[in-house]
Amino acid sequence: MRVGGISRQRSAVKVALERRYRDYDMGGPLTQAMVGEALKRLRHMRPEGPRDRINIDASIKRTMQNAGEIEIVFDRSLRDRLKVILAIDNGGWSMDPYVGVVQRLFDHARTQFKDLRTLFFHNTIFGTLWADAARIRRPVPLDELIRQDSETRLVLVGDASMAPYELMARDGSIYVDDRSGRPSVECLRLLAASLRHAVWLNPVPAEMWGATHTIGLIRQIFPMFELTLDGLERAVAHLMAR
Repeated sequence: MRVGGISRQRSAVKVALERRYRDYDMGGPLTQAMVGEALKRLRHMRPEGPRDRINIDASIKRTMQNAGEIEIVFDRSLRDRLKVILAIDNGGWSMDPYVGVVQRLFDHARTQFKDLRTLFFHNTIFGTLWADAARIRRPVPLDELIRQDSETRLVLVGDASMAPYELMARDGSIYVDDRSGRPSVECLRLLAASLRHAVWLNPVPAEMWGATHTIGLIRQIFPMFELTLDGLERAVAHLMAR
């Protein structure tokens, strides 16, 4: 337990008298346009609805084949059918240095996907995630998430840095109302097995991952990528691979 101050070893289970969180759902300047370009690749466009859109190239080709007799070819609209769940670690001191880049990711994600669900957690996942940034009013049970369509893309964002007790111990959550009776590591494995298209984005530089035991444990469950433009592109490529 730490009474206050700045985290140094990132191993405190609880900071006394404090329930901190960051609400990433706020407007801010977008200074990395390439984030949006990378996220655009995380789409699954399928024809849907009536054939009410003119395919110009196909119409020209068909007209030439008809020796000049005009033939209009209609297609269905392409619509994004991809479901995306973005789960963000928004609690604790250790995520403070990364608020800006996570906010940019959050803002871009909201504009890119029609079926985007944003959830929040603190450090790791037990029996519950939260649909509100304060993690109080709108709980989402883990059992609900694992029943999602297996084609849903899951993106977890967090530094994966915590006291090993939180990840490995039964009922290791520091919050009494978020104890599922099983270790968080088992909850993470269950989530990874249910949603096979999943990645973990880590804002901590990759060269520092070896210094934190819990990062190594979580990397064994989810493919982990740096929260950089290069890491984001590689994560998107992994999510879209069959």
